[in-house]
Amino acid sequence: MKKGKTLTVEDEEKERIGIIEKADITGCEKGHVFSFTDNGGGTVLMGIKKRGIKNFLHATYVIKTERKTYTLRDKVGNSLLYFCVEGDIDGQNIRIEENWGGEIEVKVDQTHIATIKANELTFKTTILMEYNIDESSIFFAITVLMYFMFKIYKNESELIESILFD
Repeated sequence: MKKGKTLTVEDEEKERIGIIEKADITGCEKGHVFSFTDNGGGTVLMGIKKRGIKNFLHATYVIKTERKTYTLRDKVGNSLLYFCVEGDIDGQNIRIEENWGGEIEVKVDQTHIATIKANELTFKTTILMEYNIDESSIFFAITVLMYFMFKIYKNESELIESILFD
């Protein structure tokens, strides 16, 4: 995705519920920051904090809203085997992890709220959200944006795997 381009997020009736764009957050890796803006104008940004030698294998994800900044982290140990991110959003535990089918499951306080299903053939991604999650909520924005973090993780893990095993 190039800077200045947008992706439209649509509901099941093909109505626009928001847009995704490349963005910047100070202290985050260039090219690894995205924003979701809902139809009401609320914007959430998510990016990967700059990594050094010490934390190269474990990403920290920065989430910025107009009022607050949150961080989520790769779960140590799991992230070498599969995508698994955890953290706290306003006192609620959030866990985003890859399942055996290669889909991403999002859980808040151990309650399943969404599944992200990517179709590599059509380049379309479907997000199945529970009915009680509003498009303007931070959990909706995190779910939408976490797909991009997952894609970055996959690309980086494939690169590391090729270096180690080729």
